[in-house]
Amino acid sequence: MNTWKVDPQASTVGFSVPHMMVSTVTGTFEKFSGELQGNIADLTKAKIDFRVIVSSIQTKNRDRDLHLCSGDFFDAETFPEMAFSSRAIYHDTDGRYQMLGDLTVKQTTKRAIFYIAPQEITVFGATYFVEGEIKRKEFGLMWNRAIEAGGVMVGEIIDIKMSVVICKDEI
Repeated sequence: MNTWKVDPQASTVGFSVPHMMVSTVTGTFEKFSGELQGNIADLTKAKIDFRVIVSSIQTKNRDRDLHLCSGDFFDAETFPEMAFSSRAIYHDTDGRYQMLGDLTVKQTTKRAIFYIAPQEITVFGATYFVEGEIKRKEFGLMWNRAIEAGGVMVGEIIDIKMSVVICKDEI
């Protein structure tokens, strides 16, 4: 079985969440790692593991990033990593894959579904576009504040979008 590693220099891990009922906060995690064991051209028998360093969050607002790392949200000091481990990968429509796995945030593990769209596959590696969504409160990300005009500061659904480049184990 071949082992492929995520190239963190060529990959991106991004997210977006509604903010104050009228805008969207986008951000990235700058430090992450991952591994795919199996055939990069047919993911149905592959095993995928992925880890994100929570404190590497970047939203273009230092105060917000510090707040997101605090106990109100990720509590990065106590829970420094988020992790995903695939359980099954199926062919989906439109040439995509549907990946079911376990996502762990703040010691809470829930099933999550991600969709994988192959972009480029060569003998040297592959590029995939990965997307999914989670409900933040299911993972203990509870903080919110009511807005005077109605609604809340932070939306419930977090959209996750990644461009993942993998190469042989020797990177």
